[in-house]
Amino acid sequence: MRSGRLLIAAVLLAVAVVLPVGAALLDRRTAPSEPAPRAASRAPASVQTYPPGRAAPPLRLRTLDGRPLDLAALRGRPVLVNFWATWCEPCVREFPLLREAAAAHRSERLAVVGVLVRDRPAAARAFMRRHGGAWPVGADPEGLAAAGWGVTVGLPHTVFVRPDGTLASHQLGELTQASLQRQLAAITP
Repeated sequence: MRSGRLLIAAVLLAVAVVLPVGAALLDRRTAPSEPAPRAASRAPASVQTYPPGRAAPPLRLRTLDGRPLDLAALRGRPVLVNFWATWCEPCVREFPLLREAAAAHRSERLAVVGVLVRDRPAAARAFMRRHGGAWPVGADPEGLAAAGWGVTVGLPHTVFVRPDGTLASHQLGELTQASLQRQLAAITP
């Protein structure tokens, strides 16, 4: 009987030590200072297109200034959802293209939405101010919203949503002027 109690106590002690250590290691692995998902390189981008009818996943976040961001509120408008981070070099390089697209397609009511993945909101606020980004950016510090959209490896990742709320295409990797225009043509009138 005594040896059974000792065994139970030993197991409980082992669990009490292993769980916090494992949690600390997992938390350390996904800390914002260690970018994950990793930034895409200059390798050619990967584009996937979708036939009509595949609904975009829900997207509900708080913006960098604390307001609610809900993709469903943009129904009826073409939407470009850009998953990015300030530490991601390709994200930084493609930023002017996004700014230009937002301005050029204003008459078509294009909505540009940013999702800041595993990055510091303060860094993103400063970046947006410095580079003239005027669209809402939702903070996704743990990458949970990104994972719900299938963004698990690589940034930037840009998704193009039709006005009816269905997916048109997504691109893993840096946008070019040609790829951006091609995919915008599929969602704008």
